[in-house]
Amino acid sequence: MVDLQAALVARFGTSRRVEPEEELRLARLAVEPSPARDAATVVLLRDAPAGPGIEAYLLRRTRAMSFASGMHVFPGGRVDPADSAEDLPWVGPAVAEVMPGLDDDHTRARALVCAAVRETFEECGVLLAVPADGAGPPGTNPPGPPGTNPPGTNDPGTGKPAAADQGDGDPGWAAERRAVESRRSGLGELLARRGLALRADLLAPWARWIAPELEPRRYDTRFFVAALPAGQLPGEQATELSTEADGMLWISPLEALERFVAGEIGMLPPTAFTLAELSAHDDVAGALAAARTRDLSPIMARIDVSDGRWRLLFPHLSAPDGAPAAGAATGAGAHSGGPR
Repeated sequence: MVDLQAALVARFGTSRRVEPEEELRLARLAVEPSPARDAATVVLLRDAPAGPGIEAYLLRRTRAMSFASGMHVFPGGRVDPADSAEDLPWVGPAVAEVMPGLDDDHTRARALVCAAVRETFEECGVLLAVPADGAGPPGTNPPGPPGTNPPGTNDPGTGKPAAADQGDGDPGWAAERRAVESRRSGLGELLARRGLALRADLLAPWARWIAPELEPRRYDTRFFVAALPAGQLPGEQATELSTEADGMLWISPLEALERFVAGEIGMLPPTAFTLAELSAHDDVAGALAAARTRDLSPIMARIDVSDGRWRLLFPHLSAPDGAPAAGAATGAGAHSGGPR
C-alpha cells in the first residue's frame, strides 16, 4: 500500500505554471469557494474469473464531456432532488443501521444510497435492488437486466459465488435504462413497475472525498462498493452505456494503477487512491467486510498556489519525512478532486 501511494503521489506530483488570469480566478474562489454538491459513486466488484484477486468496473468518459473528459471513472454522479422522494420503496435494514457513518442526516443518507443505485443503472445497466415483497435473503437478485455472469461472479449479499444466473433476458431493460437516464421515468417508477425495492445492505460505504475549495465545480462524493449482482452484466458496448461514457473495462485494481502510472489511462485522484486501497483485498467478500469498518471522515485535497505554481496537496497522506504529501493533477485543475 505504501508503494502504491508513493507511485500515485509521484504521478500527481508535477506542479504546473499558473497564468495571471487563472491566478485571479483562484484568488476569487479562495474568498468565496463554490458549494460542494452531494454525489455518489459505486465501485462494482467481482472476483477475477481467471484466478485470485478482484476486478473493478471502470467507465471511460466521452471526450465531449466538460468535466473529466476521457478519464476512467466508476459509475456515479450528483444527487438529484428525486433521490429523496418519500415514495421510493425500501426493504431490509435502515440506511442508518448498516451505514452509521454515512451522514448524520438520515434523509440525505437515503438519498445518497438512492443516487448511487440510480446512477449505476443509468450508466451501465446494473440495478442494485431486490424484490419488493422481501422474498429471499439479502443476496437475492431481481429478474434484472439480461446477461450471463462468467464463473466466479459473486452474490451481492455475501460476496460468495452465485449459485445460478438469474437474468431473464427481458429486452425491455435497455429501454428502462434509457428512460431513467433521460428523466422520462424516475427510479421510483421503475421499481414500482418491476416490483422491486432498494435495499441498503447491497452496498457498503468506502470513502468520502470533497473537492478542494479552489475548484470551480465541487462535489462531496460518497464512494460505495458493491458486488456485481448474479445474472447481471454491465454494458459492454457503447450503445449499452450512458451518453456520458464511450467505453468500459473490467480490470484488477493493481493493473489499473500500473496503466495509470504508465500514462496509458487517465484517472482522478479519488479513483486512483480508492483502487490502491482495494488492491489489498484478495476477494470481493474481503473488500465488503473491510468496507463495514472504514473511516468515512471527509478527505479534501488542498490546492496550493504560490510563486506562480499550482500544486495539489493530500493532507490525509504523509511523505517519508512526515510532511504532508503533495501532488498536482495532470491537466486542468478541475480534474483534481471531482467525483468518481
